[in-house]
Amino acid sequence: MNRCIYLLASTLFFFACSDNNSTSSLGNRETAEYQQVSIDKENHRIIVNQDAHIEEYCILQQGSFNWGEVPYEANQGSDVTTYEIHGDTLVVFFYDKTDDPHYYLGGSTDKIYGEWKNIGCYKYQDKINCQSKKERDFREQYEELVLTISENKFQEETVYKPAYFKFDDYMNSVYLPNLYSALRNDFAYTTSEMFGTLFYPEQESYIKSLESAFNIEVLEQTKTAKKFKLEGKTYDVKITDIERDSLDYKVAISVKSGDKECSYEERQVNVTKENCKDQTTEGLQNYDAERNFQDALAIRGTIVNTKGLDGFDKCIKEIAVTKQK
Repeated sequence: MNRCIYLLASTLFFFACSDNNSTSSLGNRETAEYQQVSIDKENHRIIVNQDAHIEEYCILQQGSFNWGEVPYEANQGSDVTTYEIHGDTLVVFFYDKTDDPHYYLGGSTDKIYGEWKNIGCYKYQDKINCQSKKERDFREQYEELVLTISENKFQEETVYKPAYFKFDDYMNSVYLPNLYSALRNDFAYTTSEMFGTLFYPEQESYIKSLESAFNIEVLEQTKTAKKFKLEGKTYDVKITDIERDSLDYKVAISVKSGDKECSYEERQVNVTKENCKDQTTEGLQNYDAERNFQDALAIRGTIVNTKGLDGFDKCIKEIAVTKQK
């Protein structure tokens, strides 16, 4: 097999499911087998050593999917992260990137080992911006970003709660604010960051505030459909078909204005050893068949396939309230 391996990590998200409807970004057992973590408290550094090891992935090469192994060489002492502790808050600078701090609560100020919850703060132009406790509590009903620090694990993971999988009020999901922005041409690409957003709950009050700010008049609304007016144009958005099983889903979406209807289908699959060979590159997001023809893509977790997405993007631009310049 070609040794040039690309790991799909940032856009095709890594997940490992468990039986209690919570999921994390990477498998815990595998990590514990080859990581050793040491804390330099005097210099506020976290040093991660990694033994030589082999990991299993669904390998995509020359258009075919096959389950296989990827070898990793030992990595001793080169992966260094710095940190600060301020009261009950842990500030982590991954890979020593001091311009990109991550903020956590929940561990112990005198013992850095433990589980720390990301509190959703970020730094911009030397100012720290944080979600309110109400916003954080709402988000944590559905998911948490947890950093685990122990002698054999240093890893941040997304943990989904059972409520996330039960959420079905799609017209109060993150998809709606994104769709409003697309119809107002606030996005350079109409489906930017929209994959899977139907399943991310949004506070109803936030959507209402957007509707007030954009003068959007809601005419009808159910959990799967919404009719509204935006700058004098009437739009109908509908979930015409949906199937969902944990992280796996298939959904068909329609957005109509006047006699023009925009539609596409989206499917997400949590790739496993059992279903690896069944996957297809047709509509596979973030896959460039020409560029990657000789290179292997090592996939762990979920992949997204779409049908009719390019036509949907073009159609949305045509029915938007203002044309892109």
